[in-house]
Amino acid sequence: MSQPVAVILGAGIGGSAVATKLATTCHVVVVDRDPALAQGVATTVERAGGSAEWASVDLLDLPAITAFRDDLLARLGRVDAVIHLVGGWQGSPTVDAAALSAWDAIAPGVFGTVQTTSVAFRETLMAAPAGCYAMVSSTATAKPTAGNAAYATAKAAAETWVRALADSFKDSPARAVIVAVKALVSQAQREQNPDKAYPGYTDTGDLAAAIAGILRDATTANGARIDLTEGR
Repeated sequence: MSQPVAVILGAGIGGSAVATKLATTCHVVVVDRDPALAQGVATTVERAGGSAEWASVDLLDLPAITAFRDDLLARLGRVDAVIHLVGGWQGSPTVDAAALSAWDAIAPGVFGTVQTTSVAFRETLMAAPAGCYAMVSSTATAKPTAGNAAYATAKAAAETWVRALADSFKDSPARAVIVAVKALVSQAQREQNPDKAYPGYTDTGDLAAAIAGILRDATTANGARIDLTEGR
């Protein structure tokens, strides 16, 4: 396949916006544990004039991810970008037993899937002309609160892993990049809640534009952390 291949991990509002934005420039592979959600986003990409497919893969199962990667390479011949948008948020009253329960619930998805997917696709991205692993993180890592201890810690751990991945890319054309947001909001959500302000939130369209820009502009530095809330 001559067209770049972008694997979107997570078919929520962020993944849907990014996948649709990339419709005209990449063959998009949408991955989510919910097959219906993944298929729906792939269909949206195709309706936008793009080329897409979908898969439901256990992103905590390294052998399953490796088999998925090998199938993509066998059929498509390349993978140029992996965009990690696997989320899940849980808070707690303070740093207490509930925070430990929140950690147990969200750490596998927020942190563990970054580990497994980066390990599975690392060499593939290094072999690409301008491979990129991009993770969407949270501004909560800079100022964690008692109520988001588990979430902020999981995101901070994931960022540390991605920075280590960036270091492993230093002798190749590949890049690992972090994009930070406070939270995401779609245009549909704004229309459904016209009286809600969503202070500091990032529109999914702006996130999608940022990701597309990173993939388009190979000069974005390996190891960069881009805060989309700056200046808001």
